[in-house]
Amino acid sequence: MSRQKTYWLFQITGWTALSLNEIVTYTLNLGFTPFYLLEAVVNSSLGILLTHGYRWLAKRWNWTELSFMQLGPRIIVAVIIMAAIMTAVNLPLDKQAIVIDVETLVILGYIATWMKYLLVWTLIYHMFHYFERRKEVEIDKIRIESSAKETEAKVLRAQLNPHFMFNALNSIRALILEDPDRAQKGVTQLSNILRSSLLADRRRTVSLGEELRTVDDYLALEKIRYEARLEIRKNIYPDALGVQVPPMMLQTLVENAIKHGVSKPVKGGFVNLEAQLRQGSLHVCISNTGVLGTTDSGGFGLENTAHRLDLLFGSGASFRIYQASENVVCAEVLIPIESSETTPKKMEKGFEGLTVFV
Repeated sequence: MSRQKTYWLFQITGWTALSLNEIVTYTLNLGFTPFYLLEAVVNSSLGILLTHGYRWLAKRWNWTELSFMQLGPRIIVAVIIMAAIMTAVNLPLDKQAIVIDVETLVILGYIATWMKYLLVWTLIYHMFHYFERRKEVEIDKIRIESSAKETEAKVLRAQLNPHFMFNALNSIRALILEDPDRAQKGVTQLSNILRSSLLADRRRTVSLGEELRTVDDYLALEKIRYEARLEIRKNIYPDALGVQVPPMMLQTLVENAIKHGVSKPVKGGFVNLEAQLRQGSLHVCISNTGVLGTTDSGGFGLENTAHRLDLLFGSGASFRIYQASENVVCAEVLIPIESSETTPKKMEKGFEGLTVFV
């Protein structure tokens, strides 16, 4: 039921019930007369008219937005005026139905009685609007927070570090004369990464299998640059491939591993990717040659990863980077998953859960 229909239902029901109560009271004390019915209709109609007029003024002058200190005097004045009008109409009618002496105390008594009813009406009206306003504020707050988080997530996805582009293009250029087929393949791999980066702004998550294909393209380009200095290992369990992860997240972590780990030693080093389901969560570990003191753990890419995980998965997700052994650094990601995500729709070719050395 709409708010407008609810309002009129309570208006008509409330004032009718009040008028019927007066008829019953008069009948029990003085006996029944048909004039009571006329008086009940007049009181109900006038009560609805006055309170509806109050509602119109309150909405027109935005009284529902006022503080209690500002609203209080207005309510008192309005209730007194409405009670005076109800008294002015009721006294002549009551004189026809019952014998009363119109004295000051009687008039004040009538006004006080009607003030009681009308004050209850106005308080209910403003309390309703108060709680409605609070609910709307909470809803708006949730919408604003949701919008802000979505905007922030888009910004974070868009601000991925592109420095490898320069090196990749130089590597491909060097291959154009030496190995044209490999250079052509490199251009395709680079375009795949660019496409994934562009699509990352449109999608909140992608499957781990799709993300790993982007990582494969990236590692293939870096392999052109580092050649034998870069050793790539993978240990990906098939049941983890369907789990949703933030787009370009693993590529950023692999890029960080090569930039701050493999590239520093003269002999190069390794990058190892592991992913498996464990206790209702996806565990991803990207380990690489390096020492945490020289492996930058405070760069934008890593802050980006931690922030994006929090925005998408809340406190159930986590990210940390630590020294796994004397010369190995590990970036570990934990993502909570639903039971429906634990089984991929089909096996991703090339990720059979075996360790692969390239």
